[in-house]
Amino acid sequence: MYEQTTELSVSIVIPCFNARGKIDRCLGSLRRIEFPQDAYEVIFVDDCSTDGTYELLIAECSTQSNWSVVRLETNSGSPSRPRNFGTKQASGRYIIYLDCDDEILPDTLSVHYEHAQATNASLVRGYLIAEDGRTRREMNKISSWTKNLSKVDRIQRMLVDQSTTTVSLIRKSLLETHQIEWPEDIRMSEDTLFLIEILCAADIIEYVDHATFIYHKKASNVPSSTQLYGARELKDHLFVWQEVELKLRQLSLSYYKLRLHISLKAAINALIFHNRGDVDKSIFERFSDFINLVWATVRPFIHSNRTTEILQAALKRDFDAFNKLCRPRMVVAGQDLKFITPAINSLSKHFDIRIDEWEGHDHHNRGKSWELLEWAEFIWCEWLLGNAVWYSENKRPDQKLVIRMHRMELTRDFGSMLQIENVNAIISVSVLFFERLLERFPSIPRSKARLIPNYSNLGPEDENPTEERLFKLAMIGIVPARKGFKNALEILKQLREKDSRYELDVYGHGPETFTWITRDPVEMAYYEDCQTFIKKHNLSDAVLFRGRCDLPRELKERKIGFVLSVSDSHNLFPGFESFHLAVLDGYAGGGQSVVLRWDGCEYIYPDNMIFDSKAEIVEYISHMTLDRFYAGSAIGRKMIEDQYTETHFVSAVKKLFSEWT
Repeated sequence: MYEQTTELSVSIVIPCFNARGKIDRCLGSLRRIEFPQDAYEVIFVDDCSTDGTYELLIAECSTQSNWSVVRLETNSGSPSRPRNFGTKQASGRYIIYLDCDDEILPDTLSVHYEHAQATNASLVRGYLIAEDGRTRREMNKISSWTKNLSKVDRIQRMLVDQSTTTVSLIRKSLLETHQIEWPEDIRMSEDTLFLIEILCAADIIEYVDHATFIYHKKASNVPSSTQLYGARELKDHLFVWQEVELKLRQLSLSYYKLRLHISLKAAINALIFHNRGDVDKSIFERFSDFINLVWATVRPFIHSNRTTEILQAALKRDFDAFNKLCRPRMVVAGQDLKFITPAINSLSKHFDIRIDEWEGHDHHNRGKSWELLEWAEFIWCEWLLGNAVWYSENKRPDQKLVIRMHRMELTRDFGSMLQIENVNAIISVSVLFFERLLERFPSIPRSKARLIPNYSNLGPEDENPTEERLFKLAMIGIVPARKGFKNALEILKQLREKDSRYELDVYGHGPETFTWITRDPVEMAYYEDCQTFIKKHNLSDAVLFRGRCDLPRELKERKIGFVLSVSDSHNLFPGFESFHLAVLDGYAGGGQSVVLRWDGCEYIYPDNMIFDSKAEIVEYISHMTLDRFYAGSAIGRKMIEDQYTETHFVSAVKKLFSEWT
């Protein structure tokens, strides 16, 4: 059955780069190969990994007599050079190129090699099994294959029915005779160019109805950089498409007619969901020229309105329209969008956004929601309330749903009503509430929980340092009672006993604005007590109610020195603050913020901002000097710059959605 010569039958070449976290399945499948060990070899080629992959492979190869690993001197940036290097090292009559995150099936070598021997084939291809973590499906099967097909017919069926990435058994002498190598100067669609060169050069091309390998397509918390698509990738595609068209014309075949519509759709999807954002006008014009050249050929095969819309912009050479259309369509849905609204403009650079604003926790315009759901590719539910439940019940399988939870939702039951299998991720804004979410709703898998902090926009630094700031306090939001308005008043009273210049600005709506507060006698009694305290201690002129305004600009203009985060913290579930954005606003507005310790604040803010008592806060503020004040403000602003800017938030949202596309 197998040749008994010094020449091995098969060499498996596997390029690897930083594969330590994804190579285990591949290694396991290699150990299960049902083929004489002395008839094949496995060659790993490490592309200068930095995560210990090379060291891992050295250890693995020491346990297998027919495994070896070599390492390139410098990183190449793509699998092509490692594959070429492995080819030169290979001793097998045939070569199989396998990716390090794929699984070769146990009988692949025996089935393919036996067929190659029986037919004297230069190339043998089978089909693949795609696995997404939930289901497996067979792909790239050719149903109309017969032994009487001509070479041209065989090539045509492979191009029409298969992707170019399917694992192939390739005669090494074919590569050597025709000097066929993996193209090292391109990083996109190199497999297409390599395969077409082999198909054109091969004398005998064979297909076996056999599942060759398992291709794993699963969401990853760290999307690969190779997923990104931009100017270089589009240039590579344009080069490959035109190059393979010229090669196939020698066989009276046309890549444009057979497969370009599939490749175009893949490229457009990459531009939508993985756009690097560097396609400039010159690259666009080259793409536009190409689309105008091939449009008549591919138009009958383009059935997606989304793809057609983008290609029409290219046909019309409308660069601005093209860029706008190459954004994922996102619906932002929920009641009271105050936490997401400031980032909408920045998010709109990367997503085409429409708003589904709900009237209440579980009330909305169903007709509008259905219309937006039909349009959307991504769904962002702000708040884990009825909006999240409705979208989880009605989204399509191809749509991606992300829900952002703050605090209040943990006091409601909507999280238990989710169709959790239709939810891609649920975001918490702080470490403590990440755990509180999973504690409150056990049906939510930890794998679907994410942490993305809140954000603030840094205003300009205070160009006119003034002692006035040392005496101005502020509180942002005093509703509900747990926000600790009474604590702020007590701090103000004690400070004014030291210096009458201290005053307190109060931002946000008062309790009378919220019907759920006015109907709660305990809440209303709390605010009546606060008013009594103000009058009793003659604070009426020192407590200024400013209402809602543009923060943190207002804080800068009002020269606010200290923003108080003084929520009452009694170890009650779920905790009184999830993040408290006001702390960031204080620094963003040019001042400082002080935190009366509440559960979880230590995971968000440094110790120097956190105090264990109101007396410590009074001591800190009353002994503040101008130099120390601005030095402390600068530390807080650096914290925002390093961790909590709008740019950080937008990048995290982009990265999150890229996990599944």
